[in-house]
Amino acid sequence: MANWDEIPRDLWRLILQKSITVITDHIPFSGVCKLWRSIGLEYRKKLNIPLHVPGLMFPGTTTTTPTTDTITTNGDSLTRRFVAFPVGKKIIANPLEPDFPLLSVPHQSLCRGSHKGWLIMVNKNLSMYLQNPFTGRRIDLPPVTSLPSPGASWVRMSNWYAEKAIMSVTPSSSSSVSDCFVMIFFGPGDRVAFCKVGDKKWRLLKKSETSAGDYIDGIYYKEQFYIVDECGKIYVCDPLTSPQPQLKEFYPQNPHSNINYVEKWYLVECGGELYEILRKTTSTFGFTSEFDHGEEDISDGEEGVHINNGGDDETDDFDHDIKFVDRTRHLIKRTFQFLIFKLETSESKWIRAKDFDGGAVFVGYNQSFAVSKSDLSRGYEGDRIYYTDDDCRSQQLGVRSGHDMGIFSLRESKFEPLCSTDSESTKPPAVWITPSDGTYQH
Repeated sequence: MANWDEIPRDLWRLILQKSITVITDHIPFSGVCKLWRSIGLEYRKKLNIPLHVPGLMFPGTTTTTPTTDTITTNGDSLTRRFVAFPVGKKIIANPLEPDFPLLSVPHQSLCRGSHKGWLIMVNKNLSMYLQNPFTGRRIDLPPVTSLPSPGASWVRMSNWYAEKAIMSVTPSSSSSVSDCFVMIFFGPGDRVAFCKVGDKKWRLLKKSETSAGDYIDGIYYKEQFYIVDECGKIYVCDPLTSPQPQLKEFYPQNPHSNINYVEKWYLVECGGELYEILRKTTSTFGFTSEFDHGEEDISDGEEGVHINNGGDDETDDFDHDIKFVDRTRHLIKRTFQFLIFKLETSESKWIRAKDFDGGAVFVGYNQSFAVSKSDLSRGYEGDRIYYTDDDCRSQQLGVRSGHDMGIFSLRESKFEPLCSTDSESTKPPAVWITPSDGTYQH
């Protein structure tokens, strides 16, 4: 038998590149011997996955072929692609492109949130879990079925029942896994539940008596959860260790939040300060096929109207095929403006802000986060909002994602494309994820 040490390193690298395409599979490969460890280390450095730099998790491969060697289970691809610093990049369909390493994340599991390298996932069987796609670590959460039942006859419990989730800390950053709390917005959108990692059931959070609309985003800021609804009103949560924690209206309220229509809002911390971001969208009727059928504007009065796919049953699954062939007309939302407000704690009021003091903010299905001016790298620029398509309800109706993602320059009030792709399917939606200490080690 030949001595493995005599096999050229270039051949080992080729084997690693062609046969072990999923990042988490590098861990057992590197544990075989010192030689394989050094080869794995060398290859992972070539992948160029820097810590603390945001990247996008895109759809991975969808078919098993001799050239892609994709792992599948019951037709569900077990990979998505991690695209580091994607600004201006062409996201090509070839999953073996070295710049786009594969993550072991099933397509049909919905990602309801991400925070510092961790994902909050909902499986088709309604189980929920935290997953670190860089290390393969997985931590179970209470299932969707342990949430309170739907309060409306038109809402059914499915893997779409959980709309978005946020975390207090990540398991890798806390002194104990049990220090990690997860908060979830679910159902029709006007209810919030939480759990401590290790719990078997979700606990319902008592609503504020002054709630103005559906809860849509939140942040863990200065040891407390803050929640914003679709009218821009902000609520602060009692300590989750309380017997019956509830949401209470936060003062001062944003003066711009006194509006009679709903929009998308985010809360984000930047430079230690709390910001509220308003994402204004317009709606058009369009087609969701690979062919461009054109679009026509609709009146403001029709905003919020949707047309389903014509069937009796709404679908819970993404279309994973490279060619998305549904040609049904849908209501498609696109962002046309961002406004930002900063909490001036010394004067106890919100003020319109023009920028993030040189920092950049990332919003979407992820837990909104900022990167300071001093930490920006890899093509990202300051005073910009990098956003992805997170219109959960349209996607549930079968509208293809990816219509509404880009970059907004605050100083120039200008929109730019985030990236481009030759894939004819953008499902499941792209999600921001940031490898951090403890999630991926070179």
